[in-house]
Amino acid sequence: MDDIVADHIQARHIDSFQKLHFLLFLHQHPSMTGTSQQFAERLYLGHTPVWDEIITDLHRVGLLERVENCYKLRNEPDVQTCLQNLARAFEDPLARQKILDQMRHRAALSH
Repeated sequence: MDDIVADHIQARHIDSFQKLHFLLFLHQHPSMTGTSQQFAERLYLGHTPVWDEIITDLHRVGLLERVENCYKLRNEPDVQTCLQNLARAFEDPLARQKILDQMRHRAALSH
């Protein structure tokens, strides 16, 4: 994993597998919009209160935008670059393991 990806992860507070999975999913489906309830049902990665927190965090750091009562991936060059780098790194098994290890390490430090 290169420093650019590590910097994106740290700067954008991508600190859980759920956030990572959600962002990679939205990167593959950039026009998808939904509420936290809809995303929770679609991705099967937790209960709605967990998704409320995830979406709030990602909105706060500028990765998502709110459209009425729904959210979608922000369509800005820096967001696209961040997710392209993250997706590319995640395709490499060694880089993917480093990303997941980094997230586990941060989670352990925050508890």
